[in-house]
Amino acid sequence: MSISQISSRERFQKLTAEWKTQSRYLSNSAQMAMLKPYQQIIGMGTPAVSMILEELARDPDQWFWALEAITTENPVSASSTGRVNEMAQDWIDWGRDQGYLPK
Repeated sequence: MSISQISSRERFQKLTAEWKTQSRYLSNSAQMAMLKPYQQIIGMGTPAVSMILEELARDPDQWFWALEAITTENPVSASSTGRVNEMAQDWIDWGRDQGYLPK
C-alpha cells in the first residue's frame, strides 16, 4: 500500500510508532526532532496538529518542536518550560481554545 492510499491518521500512527522506536534511547529533544519520522509528521502540516495534541494528551512526550513548527505558536508558560506534563497541558489547553480538540 502506498502512502497516498493510507489515511492521514494511519500515516501519523505509523510515523509516531517509528519515531518512538527510534527516539527511545535519546534524551536530547533536538535529536528527537531531527529523526526522519518526526520530520515527516511536521511535513503533514496543519492536519497533524489535532493528532499530535491527542497523542500528547494520551502520552506526554516531546511533541512541542513539531507543534511550534507547524503552528508558529508557543503557548507554553515560562513556569512550565522544561516540565513535559505542564508543557503538554499548556498545548492541550491551547488546542481546545483554537478548536483542534473538543472543549
